Amino acid sequence: GFWHKGGMYVRQGMVATSCCRFLRPRMAVVAAPLRISLAVALLLVAPQSPLQVAVAQQTLKLSATLTIEKTDDKVKTHDHVADLLKYAKDNKLEGNVVRFVDNMVQQLQKVLDAAKVVEQQKAVEVPKEFTPAKYRVKSMPKLQAKKVTVKKIAAKDLRAKLKQGKDINFAEPLLVTNATALFDGEDWDRVKRHWSAARIMGDEDLERDLRIDYWPPDKARARLVGNMLQMEEPEQVPFSRYIVICFHGTPAKPKLPGQNTEHCEQTVDAQSMVRNVSELDDLAIFPEIKNALPGQAEFRRRILEAGKDELPMILGKSAEKWRKGKGKLPYRYFVFGPSGSGDKLHAENGLPFYDILIHGSRRWLLLKEDEMNRVAEKAREALEFDKTSAYMFFEEKLPELKEEFGLKKYFEANQQSGDLVIVPSGWFRVSLSLADSISYYETILSQKETLKAVTDNAVWQPQFRQYQMAYCYETKELHKLPGVEKDSQLHKWLKDAIAKVKWDELIPGILSVLLQCGSTLILEKSMPELNVQGLTACTPGAWKACRARLKTSLKEKGSSATLSWLPEEVPTSIDDIPSGAAKKVGSEEL
Repeated sequence: GFWHKGGMYVRQGMVATSCCRFLRPRMAVVAAPLRISLAVALLLVAPQSPLQVAVAQQTLKLSATLTIEKTDDKVKTHDHVADLLKYAKDNKLEGNVVRFVDNMVQQLQKVLDAAKVVEQQKAVEVPKEFTPAKYRVKSMPKLQAKKVTVKKIAAKDLRAKLKQGKDINFAEPLLVTNATALFDGEDWDRVKRHWSAARIMGDEDLERDLRIDYWPPDKARARLVGNMLQMEEPEQVPFSRYIVICFHGTPAKPKLPGQNTEHCEQTVDAQSMVRNVSELDDLAIFPEIKNALPGQAEFRRRILEAGKDELPMILGKSAEKWRKGKGKLPYRYFVFGPSGSGDKLHAENGLPFYDILIHGSRRWLLLKEDEMNRVAEKAREALEFDKTSAYMFFEEKLPELKEEFGLKKYFEANQQSGDLVIVPSGWFRVSLSLADSISYYETILSQKETLKAVTDNAVWQPQFRQYQMAYCYETKELHKLPGVEKDSQLHKWLKDAIAKVKWDELIPGILSVLLQCGSTLILEKSMPELNVQGLTACTPGAWKACRARLKTSLKEKGSSATLSWLPEEVPTSIDDIPSGAAKKVGSEEL
């Protein structure tokens, strides 16, 4: 082929022209990689033949591309290339080879430096939303309460009341706007950074260990098998999978709030979402409040840790299941979900609590138990309002309850990020996330009447069919139970029932009573104002009776468990619980 230039035809590959200039052939450009890559952008001069290069005596420039994928270990790549540079220098390779590898090391170092800057920026950046834009569900500000009727209180005024000894169990709910003033220094910014979806998803330990109980909207929670109602189990999914299921849509089909998300709210034990409980320290904003629950939770943890070697020989194959069911006493929680999610109307186990919204926006409705029962008599069958999701409650049920069934005595509030809601005991509540949200809430147990009710409801309340403490007494001693008169109808019924109880029911029952009673009795020193030894059915005498009954039962069963980890004397402090495991079998004969 010939090129036509300045009136002359020149054969392709020739270098002379009519004006004695060199006509260079076309240059081939090396394309940059499309992925995250490291490359030296160079032009490669591509002569037509080795003879042409020799004639022109041009410098030959070559480029090499090193592609780094997102998942590649950049530090390791840098170290390996640095090893190559050392090898080239030590073995005195050609200078151009040394310069080539040295340039690559310098470029990789720039990549590492840039990544370090990005990480530093992320470490101090305070996220404005719970979820990254990729996963964010559209907010619903139009569903906010038209009028806020919950009484408001400033953070400083609340702090002053608590310092004066006022209990947090106020007569009515309270809304503390901008409760960030209750946090010290930069604690609030640290909380917002730490409890974002992106940070949680990036925590490798949580991704491995934390499982969310997810109920698909089309899955029944129970099914009838013959004449028995059998409970179903939820799907156990990691946090990242939960985020994809409940938050993630596509540009063509975004996740819409409401019926697509109403089932997605999660309430998770706060301790299960941390590797170290110190991660929750920034959220301990009320040091003035005396709360029995932390001490009770620690008692359970210590007693089960002390007896971990013997519980399997006492309970057999069911030991681990029993430990999981009885071993924890959650009182701190995280509640999170996408826009449009929220649980049905419910009460918080009779305990007061406070809820601080970290990210997002929520609408609350609260009403007392008597108003709830009054309206429920008229509306439960017609509306089933106490079984519907928060979204459907506010969208459909609330207008009907007001217009047709006379709902009047209730309070509403709009909670924004940084706002705190205080809910007294005995109040029912329903809350709807109007944006992707996460909050922290803590239940409080500090009043004598509440502690008595919680304890007795768990061990001995015959009028409500709670007879568990009867496991701790031989049939001839049942009259020692509170309110049981000898030869009364209740006494005769208990004697007949206890005589039929088998080991696999009796022994776990006694252990459960000891856990509950011990967690109440250990408050004697830390909260003497409660007078716990005479407050409930869990008296010092009941503790000794339960331990003695357990020891006798294990001996009759033929167990070699020592019970050395279980105090013989009544525990009055968590420090009365041995910190180590149980003694070796044989140290105490049963």
